[in-house]
Amino acid sequence: MDRGSPFTPDTITDWISHPVPSSTHRPASSVYSNNMSIITYLIHKVSEETRIQEYETISSFIRDNQALEEELARYQKAWNRTIMLANEVIQVITSFRKSLSTVDKKVAGAEKD
Repeated sequence: MDRGSPFTPDTITDWISHPVPSSTHRPASSVYSNNMSIITYLIHKVSEETRIQEYETISSFIRDNQALEEELARYQKAWNRTIMLANEVIQVITSFRKSLSTVDKKVAGAEKD
């Protein structure tokens, strides 16, 4: 060994015999207590943000659904008016055909006389 070196045979032996900490060695749990509370807080915050986004999505779906229901109601009313008008037209055509048939019979009867 070099004379100026701080390492002597005794210090080297002490260093070699000193146990090397394992890679799974962790500090005491008190070191992690703040980290756990931070992790718990972050999990809670993410859960809260997720829940808020879900509520906003549901709210958006509800608004869209209500708008579609209102639009559907307008189409149903318009369709009902169309059907009612078609029924009136059918009634008028039926009445017109009966009247025309009656007129044709009277004209035919008058021509025979």
